[in-house]
Amino acid sequence: MSTWLSSKPFVLKQFGVNDIIQLLTLQLFISLLLERSLEVFITTWRGPFIEQLDISLQQEKALISEKIKLLEIQQKQVPSLESNQVSGLPPEGMSLEQQIIQNFTQNQQDSLKMFKPQTDDINEKERQRTAYKSDTRTIALWTSLLFGLLISAIGVRSIEPLLVIDLDNPIQVVLFRSLDVFLTGGLIAGGSEGIHKLIKVFLDFMEATSKQIKNQG
Repeated sequence: MSTWLSSKPFVLKQFGVNDIIQLLTLQLFISLLLERSLEVFITTWRGPFIEQLDISLQQEKALISEKIKLLEIQQKQVPSLESNQVSGLPPEGMSLEQQIIQNFTQNQQDSLKMFKPQTDDINEKERQRTAYKSDTRTIALWTSLLFGLLISAIGVRSIEPLLVIDLDNPIQVVLFRSLDVFLTGGLIAGGSEGIHKLIKVFLDFMEATSKQIKNQG
């Protein structure tokens, strides 16, 4: 297929470090604008619901915490088992230690049953919150990718500015530009942090190459 598309490879243009930096800086600037715009759009659209859910969760957790403190105070006010042994003994066949363990376990089970509706409601809201944030993240990524592809389609490219394209082969040009649009659109959609890392990697590589050439010289 590559032979049918073109019998010769693309020719690289003469470019330097400044050309690469200028190319990536433009995409970094566009990515920053896209990030801030999407942040405003997503926060305006999806923010109020998640804020109300967070407030509801905080209120329910605070209410359960207060109930637990109140229950602990009430339990401390109840006479201890040891003081009750003055007037009575444990049931036949059960030691004092076994009765203490049984009462402690029973108190724990009663507490769990008492707070089970509230804990179930909190767990359900936590799952709902996680699912909602996941959906929001998916919407943001797809929207970012769509805008990245559109921006790249109108002329912001990553590879084409560095090559001499053979315009006599329209099929090859269409396929190449389509691939360039997808690569550039994905790079822009990935966010400014990814482009910044790419610039840093390129600069580190060029600096290491320059030092190596100087050392050989």
